[in-house]
Amino acid sequence: MAAAVNGKGSSFEVGAVTPLFQTTAFLGARWPYDVSADGQRFLINTLPEQVGSAPITVVVNWMAGMRK
Repeated sequence: MAAAVNGKGSSFEVGAVTPLFQTTAFLGARWPYDVSADGQRFLINTLPEQVGSAPITVVVNWMAGMRK
């Protein structure tokens, strides 16, 4: 979440709160997020997207191919 703040003078004002981004964080972790050391990025522990399975290549008699 993010909010504009104004700390000028003797008062402190906080503006409307808005979400920074949407995520499906993996909640099995104690802290599903962290901030990078330089403060420029959020690191979020998420589950990988399920895009289907990759094809499997089975190489039979591969030793014969090594002799060539």
